[in-house]
Amino acid sequence: MADSKIRPWIRGVVDTLVGASLIRNSGIPTKNRLAVILVDSAFETACRAFLTHTAKIKLDQKHSQRENLVKAVKAKLAQIEDSVWENIDYYYTEIRCDFYHQSAGKTVTDSDLLDYQETVEFVIDRAFNIRVGNLVKAKLESLQQAGVSSVNEETQLSIPLDSIKDKGDRVLLAVAQVLPSSAGQVNDFFRKQGIALRLDSEEFTSIVARNSGTKKFFFFNKDLRRWEPSALGRFRLGQILKGGMDE
Repeated sequence: MADSKIRPWIRGVVDTLVGASLIRNSGIPTKNRLAVILVDSAFETACRAFLTHTAKIKLDQKHSQRENLVKAVKAKLAQIEDSVWENIDYYYTEIRCDFYHQSAGKTVTDSDLLDYQETVEFVIDRAFNIRVGNLVKAKLESLQQAGVSSVNEETQLSIPLDSIKDKGDRVLLAVAQVLPSSAGQVNDFFRKQGIALRLDSEEFTSIVARNSGTKKFFFFNKDLRRWEPSALGRFRLGQILKGGMDE
């Protein structure tokens, strides 16, 4: 299915899963940690899209809480067994939350990551009556033909973060790691990495805002209210990790 034919509220879910796949196949040392956060982001985005566009439920403040959001979706997808929801809840509470809020150095095994992604895709398929895995595969093939690919599996992180001099590239790396909603989260990442750089809110907003939108490195996820790398941003991330600093 061509990207233009994918329903708009599905496109963002597909792109997020594409991002997870690109990162999973990269040489980033904590690639599985990043990928599991993106997979979970795709799940939450899909939940909101399902309730809004399929179940025709008007979201309110209570749906901003994960527990209420999943409960509402679960009620509309009664055909999905409890074990599936239990699996998603386990990865969220025991793994994703720990990765996002505390453990920048931890990761997850390949098999666990794939198990979680398959579970999430199963729910998405049932919610929208699609084969999201096929859509992700098609988008990856399209990006590959366009020359946008992930870092080769054998590629190693050859340059430490403190050797990257461009402030925008440092911010891109931080955004890819923590998917921040504020400058404070980016500064926490820099602090844990031993980097002296600190940004105030105005400077952070200036960097991500002027580099957001079409053909830019960042986009603001309005559903989850946070900054994320765009597809081009992930490509740039690959260039940085390979030491390709050409503009």
